[in-house]
Amino acid sequence: MEGEEKGRVCVTGGTGFVASWLIMRLLQHGYSVNTTVRDSKKDISYITNLPGASERLKIFNADLDKPDSFTAPIEGCIGVFHVAHIIDFEETEPEETKTKRAISGTLGILQACLESKTVKRVVYTSSASTVMFSGKDSEVVGESTWTDVDLVRALKPFAGSYYISKTLTERAALDFAKKNGLDLVTVIPTFINGPFICPRCPGSVRSSLAMIFDDKDQIKLLSKTDMVHIDDVASAHLFLLEYPKAEGRYICSTVSITLDEMSEFLSARYPEYHKPAADSVKEFDMRNYPSLSSKKLLDTGFRYKYGLEEIAAIMKGIVLSHEKRMLCRSTRIRHGQKLVGKSRTFGHILGLEEILNVRDLAKAFVLPNKTGNISNQREGEEKGTVRVTGGTGFDPDRGKDISFLTNQPGAAARLKIFNADLDRPDSFDAAVEGCTGVFHVARVIDFEDKESEEVQTKRAISGTLGILRACLNSKTVKRVVYTSSASTVVFNGRVLDNVDESSWTDVEFVRSLKPFAASYIISKTLTEQAALEFAEKHGLDLVTVIPTFINGRFICPRVPGSVRTSLAMIFGDQDQYKHLFRVDMVHVDDVASAHIFLLEFPNAKGRYICSAVGITIDKMSEFLSARYPEYHIPTADSLKEFESQKYSTLSSKKLLDTGFEYKYGLEEMYDGAIQCCKEKGFL
Repeated sequence: MEGEEKGRVCVTGGTGFVASWLIMRLLQHGYSVNTTVRDSKKDISYITNLPGASERLKIFNADLDKPDSFTAPIEGCIGVFHVAHIIDFEETEPEETKTKRAISGTLGILQACLESKTVKRVVYTSSASTVMFSGKDSEVVGESTWTDVDLVRALKPFAGSYYISKTLTERAALDFAKKNGLDLVTVIPTFINGPFICPRCPGSVRSSLAMIFDDKDQIKLLSKTDMVHIDDVASAHLFLLEYPKAEGRYICSTVSITLDEMSEFLSARYPEYHKPAADSVKEFDMRNYPSLSSKKLLDTGFRYKYGLEEIAAIMKGIVLSHEKRMLCRSTRIRHGQKLVGKSRTFGHILGLEEILNVRDLAKAFVLPNKTGNISNQREGEEKGTVRVTGGTGFDPDRGKDISFLTNQPGAAARLKIFNADLDRPDSFDAAVEGCTGVFHVARVIDFEDKESEEVQTKRAISGTLGILRACLNSKTVKRVVYTSSASTVVFNGRVLDNVDESSWTDVEFVRSLKPFAASYIISKTLTEQAALEFAEKHGLDLVTVIPTFINGRFICPRVPGSVRTSLAMIFGDQDQYKHLFRVDMVHVDDVASAHIFLLEFPNAKGRYICSAVGITIDKMSEFLSARYPEYHIPTADSLKEFESQKYSTLSSKKLLDTGFEYKYGLEEMYDGAIQCCKEKGFL
């Protein structure tokens, strides 16, 4: 059971990619952890600030050059994870020196485990390089295969001395354990990818993203790649510590992909990056590497949680965060400045968040923030002016900070801010004038019912019809896209497996039921009906978008209400999550894309439900617990106390039939929302 005290373990090399993630997972699973670092003067706050670290994490200074320095951190431990290994791909030391140090340090650690009298098992982190270079012509290899170090010396591949050192060290460790009766298992991970908590981009992650970074020196080494998610690697370590029958070596690998398949996959999933085409990668020497089989690990009952899709889902964030750090360091950017650059690729000025290619660094330069002279139009030609109402939420006096809008790429050149209020419908005339399209998103939110239902509804209808009248008078507006709500569809007293756009909320039913935010539900329903009637009567082209719960990242400074409600279990807000019996949900980027699509789609007409996924409260609990074990999520059983109401599922068939496609699933919605909340200090 997570959180239950399970004893103390030691993790060597605690500041590394695998070790730091493993420490996080061990703390979450109730272990106390001793970890070793070579230089305690470096900033290691990314591990000391982990949840539970202040109570259950101890830091020790130790070095593989001084094997006896590991005695103190191992003392009293029930298990040891030996992850530390010196990385020297640039061959600054000879192979013999590195191998001798690695073996000496490892055997010193194993000796300390024997002498402790408390260590029940050691889990050693090996490498796929100890298996791959055997010289055998096999399509699939298992744990019985060993790298031939003489073959490696003859081939002289990149990082050859590392392969030799890892192979000979693992052999020496297994020999020592067998001779001395020490319980030792080794984990052999393939290319490790996924998120990381260490400050630098890990080598295996950067190599996996070589096509994204356009690093040809790395790309040509990826003729075939076996890959595994970092969280699965950490879970395998933990599983093999606890699994009673664990013995010997265990390959840890989830997916296998060739270079041309990787090119096709990345091109389809991340079209915004310039990747080599599958045909162009044929110039590289395609070595016929074997695939590594995880059958032995899977036969124990261990199960992987992440595949290629999940690994790829975090690539974009890794690229952006890594390149931003690199660019800021290289240009010595200071507070009050922003980085802009002229891209060789696109030939125009780019904001920092749009500089995706390392090659653009040569053209980068620094300007003071106050210039604001950044133009960014990656999507092509100028398409005309459109009006978006309620750009920041309800802010009639413009006294609030709206820099999160005005600082957007392209905003200085192509965004205009107007003061307008739904209480003064004619205040929208100037904003609508000359526009080809209008997105009416603005809506006064008053869930606390500070004003009566009648007042809220009257203001919403009056303001909306005023905007539609301004669109008619403009003579330029070709279409209006109105943002409605799922609340205009679901409250009618009927529970159906699927409801579509023909369904309307019964306002009298809402008044009798008196659900939370009843006035909002009634107001949205009557306003959408009034808008559609006005449009039909006056020949105005109007379509309405009916999004369900909107989740995902946000650029506004506060957590949006729908995001906060979606994260109620993460925030521990029982008052919110007890109402989430069943939730239909959609990513904010898909909502925005649907609005643009329906502005441009010639045959768009009427209402369009916009909903990507549906999930019940118990399934949400299981999903969040599995994906975010660092948070205390209420169990599915504990949620049974709440009264469960049945809600209809909303069908997006009409929108999908137009050719529109959703890009985001539940994982991306929650990953983005949680990461955004962390970045803004809400989590």
